[in-house]
Amino acid sequence: MTISRRIAILLASLALICPAPGWSDPAEDALNEALTLHDAGEVKEALVKYDLALRLNRRFVDAYYNRGNAYYDLGQNERAIKDYSEVIRLSPKDSDAYYNRGNAYRRLGQRDRALQDYSRAIDLAPENAEIYVNRGDIYYSLGQYVPALRDFTQAIRLSPSAADIFYNRANTHMKMEKFELATEDYSTALRLNPDLVDARYNRAIAYAGLKEYEKALADYDEFLSAKPKSPEAYFNRGLVYAALGKDQNAMADYSEAVRLNPKDIAALYNRGLVYSRLGEYERAARDYTEVIVLSPRNANAFAQRAVTRIYQGKDQEAEGDLKKAYQLDATLKKTLPALIDEAKSKRTLNPESSP
Repeated sequence: MTISRRIAILLASLALICPAPGWSDPAEDALNEALTLHDAGEVKEALVKYDLALRLNRRFVDAYYNRGNAYYDLGQNERAIKDYSEVIRLSPKDSDAYYNRGNAYRRLGQRDRALQDYSRAIDLAPENAEIYVNRGDIYYSLGQYVPALRDFTQAIRLSPSAADIFYNRANTHMKMEKFELATEDYSTALRLNPDLVDARYNRAIAYAGLKEYEKALADYDEFLSAKPKSPEAYFNRGLVYAALGKDQNAMADYSEAVRLNPKDIAALYNRGLVYSRLGEYERAARDYTEVIVLSPRNANAFAQRAVTRIYQGKDQEAEGDLKKAYQLDATLKKTLPALIDEAKSKRTLNPESSP
């Protein structure tokens, strides 16, 4: 978001400098009309008045600034940047202009320029939490998690009741695999804003990372009560059930994820693993086949289908899958033979018929 500016007309107390009755500055009048229109959402009409104000006064900093805001609101980021740059030329210590220009650069994907502007804005206004948040977001998007963490922490110091900032810092902790710190920040975010359901979802992932599976399940359950059509949540809850050895629950969640997103490769693959563990080899093979259709270079799917075919006694089909798996990923030659030997030792004499 941009920082808006408004004009306050101050009445002079000394008659010596007070203008004559009825006098007004036409440029300021035009600007005030523009601001009224802008506030009412009539942005294009406001632009006409901003243009008038600048024709009347070419050095009118506030008119450039607010016209820049109008261009930004219309998605005309290059024009917004031009106006903010003019503000900076006329008023080099204007932190708001640096901040808003940084936002426009960010929209254009020019993250390095956005970083420069946010940093300059912070130099000029070091107590503005919002600038730290936006700079932290840029660092986060660049994978620079240490400076992102530093910025979010400073923003929290300045704005300790902002749930979103705790959420952002928690996400950064997650990227650094500091799951315990992440759960603490997600919990604070939820205390400040119980409706921040994504914090509950991410906290579930963090709990799973800590192997606190029951807590993870509780969070997934609450998240899914709020967002029951999230295939990702069903898939992740399925992973937790699988980690707990609850294969039937895991299979149900993977199946729901596939129902909601039939192209969910991870859910199909993991459901295949569950079917294999339960001895439902034909169903497992069907899932691995679907993964291969969606992802033809998925070496693990070929490998697992090969193992499944061995269990079924379909050695010739398994041989073709093994060859393809090794072509796609030669490192499988280190682990797959042991799985094949195990399958051969455990399989029944009669191949499983399709259920």
